Amino acid sequence: MKENVLMKSGPYEIRAAGDNKTELLIYGDIGDNWWGDSVTAKDVVTQLQSVDTDEILVRINSYGGSVSDGLAIYNALKRHDALVTVAVEGVAVSIASLIAMSADTIEISENALFMVHAPWGYTGGNSKELRDFADLLDKYADAMASSYMSKSGKTREDILSLLTDGEDHWYTAQEAIDEGFADVITDEIQIAASGFDLSRFKSIPAAAAAFNQSKPKPIKPLKAKTKTTLTEEPLMNEAEKKIAAAKADDELKVQAAKDTIKAEGERKVGIRAVFKPFMQKEGVQVLVDECIDDAEISVADAKDKVLAFIGKDTTSLAANAHIEMVEDEIDKFKKGASASINVRAGLEKDDGKNDFRGYTLKELAAKSLELNGVDTSRMGKMDTVAAAFTHSTGDFGNLLANSANKALLKGYDEAEETFQTWTTPGELPDFKAGSRVGLNDFPALGEVKEGAEYKYASVSERSEPIILATYGNIFSITRQAIINDDLGAFTRIPQKMGAAAIRTIGDLVYAILTANGNMSDGVALFHANHSNLLTAATISTASVDAMRVAMAKQKAGGKSLNIRQSNLLVPFALEGVAKVVRDSQFEVGNTAATKANTTPNSVAGTFEVISDARLDDVSATAWYGAAGSGMHDTIEVAYLDGNQMPRLEQQDGWKVDGVEFKVSIDAGVSALDYRTLAKNAGL
Repeated sequence: MKENVLMKSGPYEIRAAGDNKTELLIYGDIGDNWWGDSVTAKDVVTQLQSVDTDEILVRINSYGGSVSDGLAIYNALKRHDALVTVAVEGVAVSIASLIAMSADTIEISENALFMVHAPWGYTGGNSKELRDFADLLDKYADAMASSYMSKSGKTREDILSLLTDGEDHWYTAQEAIDEGFADVITDEIQIAASGFDLSRFKSIPAAAAAFNQSKPKPIKPLKAKTKTTLTEEPLMNEAEKKIAAAKADDELKVQAAKDTIKAEGERKVGIRAVFKPFMQKEGVQVLVDECIDDAEISVADAKDKVLAFIGKDTTSLAANAHIEMVEDEIDKFKKGASASINVRAGLEKDDGKNDFRGYTLKELAAKSLELNGVDTSRMGKMDTVAAAFTHSTGDFGNLLANSANKALLKGYDEAEETFQTWTTPGELPDFKAGSRVGLNDFPALGEVKEGAEYKYASVSERSEPIILATYGNIFSITRQAIINDDLGAFTRIPQKMGAAAIRTIGDLVYAILTANGNMSDGVALFHANHSNLLTAATISTASVDAMRVAMAKQKAGGKSLNIRQSNLLVPFALEGVAKVVRDSQFEVGNTAATKANTTPNSVAGTFEVISDARLDDVSATAWYGAAGSGMHDTIEVAYLDGNQMPRLEQQDGWKVDGVEFKVSIDAGVSALDYRTLAKNAGL
């Protein structure tokens, strides 16, 4: 057996658990906290890099913590070559439940609990900073959704509803199984309670509070019950009373110490929030450190100190002076000018209160210079626009980039693409050639006679290659376009390029079907040897039923897998007949006899029809079947770090007299399993 790296720190422990098996214990908060009782991503990822066993068992009892640490731990476990099993032994709450999603198999104790909710946090600052923080929380929720989707089989909409409604969603072991968040229920485990601050949750079920602990403790055997009788003797003598009183006093001191530590942590957080808006001012960091280090300084005291520090160099105002807080003119311009452009381009609604409504692009360029102290009265049109592009603040160029990016994402979101409904999104960490390794489904379990040993199942591996590539183009905005007030130069063009970005991904997906390349076994995706290339026939009740049966009878280990056909992928030329077969009450065929019969349609309502013109481009007769992507591997569309949106970058033009924008997206596509796809060449 290889000697594994061993590490133990508070509630976190990683240790060898036998031949080719490593055990990772996560019993505490995820990420750094004030009390040090935590599991950090740095510790876990560093140690996992030294583990090369065949199996990793992750035991979890955690109320969650840092989203970023949790995501990093999830990805580290996902990337590891070992077979990962997660055992939820107490609670897997918040980001701890997402870490559980990294497993190939998730076990949950009969008395354990599972919880999913929206990411949360706290911050301080002005209204924009608060809105930005809310947007950041939504991005975290979006990033987390893919992990829950891939394990549970739920749709992105279903998962996002759990991650954005602001409620705590608690599941018993059986409910977690039913919702797809766990695979196996194991015997209940008794775990002693102590240790976590649960104030961040809206409500804690009593069963969940019972697992409020920081590390596993041995289970003590229960003593046999003995018969007792009532006497007039006191329950404790004087010595025992003193011991009990001392113990109670010690417990009160421990709790008081915890309360003090918690209050100190809250004081430091509050002081940092007070100073955050002024951190760019020279000398503020020194004052922050002084306030943090002096335990006698409260948050209210810190507010007084920051006001005194900010105002120390100002001159006193007359008693009758009028003070009025106003929005910074440059910030007001940025907000209003951006809204003006977006309203004219149809990207936002007009609120009727914008001071920059009706400004042309050239007028906005001139205004951006004037607010930054540049006199434009003697400049020509070309010079004004050129100066606005090249001014050091970049206000004008950033305005155009903001609108162009909105248009780009609008085009991406509104493009009429179909591949997302039957493929699975994924992520890759880099551009190196990778593979998707998955174990074929287990055959039926063998009988274990009384007293006999369990036997290892013989399971074959499959590995399908996948690699990222970058796709992109450049477009430019010239000075002439600005002078001509041509909004289409940076709204319609990027909108079209956003649509082109997602269309490019669609091209890659449907090319998998039509090109029919080889799988890792050296056989074409659709081939008689794969039992997924059916006898040519038009779409009818009989031919769809034949494809349905063929997919259900696909095998692993000599056993049928019962894969359900969920989608029919057809060229537009066959969309009508496919919908007739799906919706008809009676059997649909291609002869006069079957067209007029009254035999019930056995495949009515059993599939969705997805039509795409890319299939027409290759064959107007060929049609395909696909299993549900939430339950089975079909085709994966992987993105760099899971980012599905195209990027927009800008620079001053060199070949053009203006500014250049680059649109790009990183993606890779691969068929994961031939058994979940089928083809009929048609007639």
